[in-house]
Amino acid sequence: MEKALVKKVYKEVSKDLSEIYKKRKIYIVFQKIMWIITGIFFAILFLNMLTGYFPDSGNILQSLLKDYQGLKNNPYANTYPFIGLIILLYPALYIFSRAFQNFKKKETATIHKMVKMLFPHVEFTQDVIAPIKEIEKSKLFTWVKDHTPMYNYGQIRSTVNNTIINITDIGIVEENVSNKTINALLRIPGLNIVVILYQYVLKNIFTSKSADSVYYTFRGMFCWLRYPKKLKGHTVVLVNNQNTKLNRFVSSKFSEEEKILLEDIRFAKEFIVYSTDQVEARYVLSTALMERILSLKEKFNQPILLSFHNQEMYLAVQNKNGLFSFASGKIDTIEVIQELANDIETALDITQELKFNPKSTVYKA
Repeated sequence: MEKALVKKVYKEVSKDLSEIYKKRKIYIVFQKIMWIITGIFFAILFLNMLTGYFPDSGNILQSLLKDYQGLKNNPYANTYPFIGLIILLYPALYIFSRAFQNFKKKETATIHKMVKMLFPHVEFTQDVIAPIKEIEKSKLFTWVKDHTPMYNYGQIRSTVNNTIINITDIGIVEENVSNKTINALLRIPGLNIVVILYQYVLKNIFTSKSADSVYYTFRGMFCWLRYPKKLKGHTVVLVNNQNTKLNRFVSSKFSEEEKILLEDIRFAKEFIVYSTDQVEARYVLSTALMERILSLKEKFNQPILLSFHNQEMYLAVQNKNGLFSFASGKIDTIEVIQELANDIETALDITQELKFNPKSTVYKA
């Protein structure tokens, strides 16, 4: 990307970025206030429940709440703290919602302006549904089902080297092993309040991210394009860590897969490969392609996932802030625009990066 163009875009949107940064600071403050009130509500509920189980313990919990325990002449005394907190929560929720809407509206408009100035030839659409079918067909996300919550923050469509490329910014909340454990704990009385306090309240109080980004199991870029050869099975290239292995092992969706052991030590250190066909996987992941995938990961500087299925190739690039959303912290800098331009440009150049030849059924040498 030309530096002159990046500077031109920054000059055009610098005031907008500064305004968004200020709006987000206000929004984050109200977000924390709302969750602090919610946290106090659940904390009192938990303490009140404990004193009900241990009425004669004389401990500090009972002494803290003794003025609000139900009495014969006033059986509803223990509801007073909850009523007060609910009264506080309603205006806090209203102000939080307004602040969030103002922040998101400005962010969306500014992102659109930046993308169209940087890449005027692409189709860029916001407020579109997530590409659910493509996400499912990619087989990159172990726990994705028809009812899995998926969100789309923007989509680019362009033609490069006679190949149509779709680039989206998605958020997914999978029912993975971690979330399954949390849901199981939420069914246990008493313990469920502790889980809510930690998992939802405390995380939102201490995070600097907006509430809509906290719970995704995957957030980042997802793109797909035509693969030069029709494949019989599928091959997936995933991040090599224990979480990936556990989720793939526990899931029953991919029982026909087998782990593929490859000779490239550098590649095997970064990625783990599963496929339904050993021979086809080794054909797809040639030595040259594995080197190019490693190079692609370095360019994105983020965890990447790939899959090859039928006549499609899928690429996912994990980014906790998303592609078409601004990172937490200071954003009114030229580096924000440079990072957005680099990510989109790298994705658009993927056929060149991986040396696909759309007119052939094989890779370029």
